[in-house]
Amino acid sequence: MYKKLIVLGVLSLSLSSCIGYKEPTKENMDQLKEKSEIVSHLQIPDDWIFDRKTDADSFSYEWITDLKDQQLEALINEGMQYNADIIIAREKLNQVELAMEIAGSDLYPSVSAVANTSNNLVSETQLRRLALKASWEIDLWGKNKSSQMASTSNYFSAKHQNILLHQSIAGMIAKAYFLNIAGNIQEDKIESYIQKSKDLEKLYTLQKKVGTANALDISNISAEIISLEEYLEKVKNANIQSRRSLELLTGKYPEGKLMTQSFFNPVNNDIPESFPLQLLENRSDIQASHFQIEKAFYEVQQAKAARLPSISISSSLGTAGSNVESLNSLFSNPLLKVGSGLVSPLFNNGKLKKNVEIKDSQQKQIVEEYSKTVLNALNEVESSLANLHSIEKQSSYNTKAINELKNNISLTQKQIKVGANNSFVLIRKQRDLLKNEMNLINLDLQYRIERINLYMALGAEHFISS
Repeated sequence: MYKKLIVLGVLSLSLSSCIGYKEPTKENMDQLKEKSEIVSHLQIPDDWIFDRKTDADSFSYEWITDLKDQQLEALINEGMQYNADIIIAREKLNQVELAMEIAGSDLYPSVSAVANTSNNLVSETQLRRLALKASWEIDLWGKNKSSQMASTSNYFSAKHQNILLHQSIAGMIAKAYFLNIAGNIQEDKIESYIQKSKDLEKLYTLQKKVGTANALDISNISAEIISLEEYLEKVKNANIQSRRSLELLTGKYPEGKLMTQSFFNPVNNDIPESFPLQLLENRSDIQASHFQIEKAFYEVQQAKAARLPSISISSSLGTAGSNVESLNSLFSNPLLKVGSGLVSPLFNNGKLKKNVEIKDSQQKQIVEEYSKTVLNALNEVESSLANLHSIEKQSSYNTKAINELKNNISLTQKQIKVGANNSFVLIRKQRDLLKNEMNLINLDLQYRIERINLYMALGAEHFISS
């Protein structure tokens, strides 16, 4: 009677709550994060670009939506569906989800079927048994619950890593798209210069006939045309490779035939001067690290609970039969057994205690990894902003240099007509102009790429759907 009351009492206690089990509250998580050595050395500057009071929901994304057009939108959507890495990651996430469900099954009783038979070859007796066995370890200390929640936290961490992968692939598609557009613009620019050089070659050929030009002028132009055609071939090959990258990212066969436009859409909206801190906190990699801290929190509890006694209840229901007449009468009715057991670790050379220490150390490591992720995020935002400001200044200087070179070339052409200059000087100046114009195309490309980098550094919310 007392034994039944004890079992029922333990059972009701385990059903209502688990002794020693704790939820990772925000206060608990903040306390763990504040203990980070990396954070303790981090000093926030006075002109910090993040604002704790600004609402992230009201933050404008027009400065990034400027970059998007219908083709880029279609390519990103296609990549989200057919990219090889995303398809593989989808199955990995499915495996983590199944593992989470398996971990949760430890909280419930397990039932198995048992069937066996034995034969005595000497006496020719036979014994047959068929039974259902059920066992249940009462989660008195929250060990199984902690295991389940650790697996759940691991799932959410993997889910945020999956989101990060989607964002990264979308960003890579956008960068490859703009790289291909820049290649198209460069091709057009070089072909235009080749055509101008060929026109100049025809002009010098006619002038030679009347004695106003010589063979050196024609040779200079011919050499320049050959050099430009070689340059054009390099750009064309690089552009084909960028198309292949774009095709591969979107799950297509990489044949290098995907066509994009030959101009950049204008960027009208300025970069904000400050950003809501919540954007950084919601970054997928930071969220993934946060759930890893939760996982470690549960694993510490699990390791501590493993040092305490465990109680299990088992029962079996079945029947048995034999070809021996006297035994048949004994096993003609069903058999029912119910029992319970208590297992407590006594001596294992400090194994379980060391395991708790290992889990504590792993928790500290994961907290430091979280702090490192936050620090890297801050660096990415600061670097992207600095690069954007620098590119704006470089573009301004480059545009002024191009305008001066165009004016200089115009003056040189006038001097050539009156015999005050020669074709070699003109070709050199035209080459400098082409170099500066190609550099300006690269700056336009880098400006768009840095906007994407900044967007990714801020968490890339709504990148796919916006």
